[in-house]
Amino acid sequence: MSVADVISGGGLGRRLRWTDALRNPLGTACHHAYGSPVLAVVYHAVCDTVPDHLKHIYRPRTPKEFTEDLDFLLKHFEPTDLPTVTGSAMGGPEIRRPSLLVTFDDGMREVAEVAMPILRRKGIRPALYLNLNFLDNKTLFYRHKASLLAERLGRLAEADPRRAVCAATLARAGAVAADPAAGVMKVSWHQRAVLDEIASVLEFDTAGFLATQKPYLTRDEIADLMAEGVSIGAHGFDHPNHRLLTPEQRKEEVTGSVAGIRELFGPGCGSFAFPYSDEGLPDTLFGELYGSGVDLTFGTSWPRRGGPQRRVQRICFENGPAPAKQQLVKRLLRGGAGNMKRALAG
Repeated sequence: MSVADVISGGGLGRRLRWTDALRNPLGTACHHAYGSPVLAVVYHAVCDTVPDHLKHIYRPRTPKEFTEDLDFLLKHFEPTDLPTVTGSAMGGPEIRRPSLLVTFDDGMREVAEVAMPILRRKGIRPALYLNLNFLDNKTLFYRHKASLLAERLGRLAEADPRRAVCAATLARAGAVAADPAAGVMKVSWHQRAVLDEIASVLEFDTAGFLATQKPYLTRDEIADLMAEGVSIGAHGFDHPNHRLLTPEQRKEEVTGSVAGIRELFGPGCGSFAFPYSDEGLPDTLFGELYGSGVDLTFGTSWPRRGGPQRRVQRICFENGPAPAKQQLVKRLLRGGAGNMKRALAG
């Protein structure tokens, strides 16, 4: 990689200059690494006490940690919003300064209750990526169900016969682990019906949980957030791993959910965030999606040089308690090492 490569950057905004690196070295490093002046970050929930349906999946940021993340990021990036990023990526005005786009996936209730008061104080208008099937608490995300069941399995006594029944059920589905609480977290989207069998054994009432706990935002709550300038995009119907889908299923999951979100919340809601990651998906898919009315896509993999500007990568800060600064620098170093390795291999 040459000095010219390091300085040229590219992507959504103008080319980098030496003076940019002097004024804002972190913003310049991110611009070069991500090929864009926009640093897109993704969260799911913000809470002091982690609810059981999230406990075995990831570690949400506490309000204090989330506030500290934003305070650090806003020292190096100006807040932007999804319409601005979309317009720039689709040929509109360039974004010229290091900018921060905050996004949330899955439409969790805690976004409105805990994260939004913090975001309002910081002057940030986030983008929410919603699963159509979870809206209004109609159905429960299979991973959230798995986490709830793992918590209940973990509380069972070793001699409880239900542990053996659940372990046998999981083994038939290939979700084998030393402990059934760990095994239930191995259940994939294709095997999700097994979770209903486990729920029956443990007498877990899914409908009752949705009715009483209401883990997801409702359409009315989302409309209120949109009135404040919050943007909305699609995250699929029920959160499958796209690497496990057929090409036909993949395209329908994206274009169908984008069409559904647009119908509910307006024609401007045309972007899609891939569940888990867009890594390993065929390049031809993205051209098909953009040609089928999808404005922009988001993933969480490392960006590739020369990729379409409408394919944006995000970084997640829910990988443990380390502050955003430490996680971001680690990501940049790891990504830089990967780029160097690929360059040497080529």
